[in-house]
Amino acid sequence: MAIGTNEILLGVIIFVLAYITYTLVKQLRTLEPYQARRIQDIMVTGAILYWLNLFTPRELGGQTLVLTTAGMLIFLYGYGLLLIEKFREGRREARS
Repeated sequence: MAIGTNEILLGVIIFVLAYITYTLVKQLRTLEPYQARRIQDIMVTGAILYWLNLFTPRELGGQTLVLTTAGMLIFLYGYGLLLIEKFREGRREARS
């Protein structure tokens, strides 16, 4: 059976998501444990809300759009916290 365009596209998407996850986890490991855990919890909550519409019935209508948007905003908030903490870490290292 030949591999179609959909399978290739799905493979690329999975690879990109795995690489992003690996990069984020690698960056979280360099932070203090409390900060890393807090940021990770926020990002996982946002990702779950974002991907939740894949597993909910389609009869919800506009509510899935609200969940998707809320999940994206929560994830981006966690990512912003990660960027700020990494910036502060870099500034501390540059001063010493």
